Parts: sequence; C-alpha cells; structure tokens
Amino acid sequence: LAWLKFGSSLEVKQLPIAMQRTLDAEEMDFERTDAGASQTYQQQAGSIKRGSYVMLKGHPCKVVEVSSFSPGKHGHAKAHMVGQDIFTGKKYEETSQTSHHLEVPVVTKTEYPLMNLNAESFAVSLLQDNGELKIDLNLPAAAGKATEEDSKLQQDILRAFADELVISVVVIAACGMEKIISFSATD
Repeated sequence: LAWLKFGSSLEVKQLPIAMQRTLDAEEMDFERTDAGASQTYQQQAGSIKRGSYVMLKGHPCKVVEVSSFSPGKHGHAKAHMVGQDIFTGKKYEETSQTSHHLEVPVVTKTEYPLMNLNAESFAVSLLQDNGELKIDLNLPAAAGKATEEDSKLQQDILRAFADELVISVVVIAACGMEKIISFSATD
C-alpha cells in the first residue's frame, strides 16, 4: 500500500508488484550518531589566540604560538599557528589567511571521583553526576605512546590509590576522544 496525493486529497492505493520492493537488511542498517551536537565549530583564523583550541591537520590542538603576517603581494594577511595535540602532545603547524574560518573543537573538562582502578590493565571506574559508573577510560599512559607527563601522572594516581586516598580526576574530551589530564587526592 502507498499513500498517493491527488489534488488536495490523499488516497491509499496498491502499487503494482513491479513497483513494490522490500528493503534488504543492509539498507536498514543505520549507523548510530549523536543527538546532533557538532564536535567542532567555525572561527575566523585572525581571532585565534595563544591558549585557544583549534583543529590543526585534523587534530584537536591547544595553540602555543601564533604569529601574523601583514598582507603581501596577493593582499591577504596570514596567521601562522603552532599547536600541541591535547591527547598526544605532538606539535602541528598550519598557516591560514586571517579572514578564513578554521575548525575549532568543542573541548570539555569534567571532574569525576575515582571509584576503582585496575593496576594491571590501568582501567578506571569513575562516578558520573547521574550516579552511574563510567568505565570506558584508562589511565593516561596505558595507550601505547605516552608522554613523560602522562607516565608521571599515571604513577602519581597509582601511588595515591595504593595509599587509599580519595581521588578525583579531570577528564578532557574533544572530537569523540577522552583522556585523564590531572587529579587531586585528599585524605
């Protein structure tokens, strides 16, 4: 059956067999997506400052250096940015016209109480505001290429956990990735 519109009225008609088709399982397989929130937004390159976040070479970075060049023979001022990937610490550079728009990641920092820690797998259990456990994170140095800061942070968290201190961790999130970036411990 199909709804067909004739003039101002809708009628139900049986389509001829040749026009009917069934959907394959592949056609009905939809990828899951978020609630419509974007992971980035646009910002003019000339307004990016040191300490801002920006996507450089497809990576969410914190800008550590910005320099501007006055208009040259082609009449456009340029901005040269150097940024450090907020997850890996790797440096990226990019030059853009100051009037062009760049992608800026939506970056959030959230503090969670640490409920449990597996010292062998480095998996952590964090308590969310809604009372549910967040179990999809590991300590920062658990994922292969760790910076010295990540290794030191991980050792400090492990030591505080072994001393049975009350620990809260700060998690940075951007572009679908998350990482523990700091912690605090109290008696």
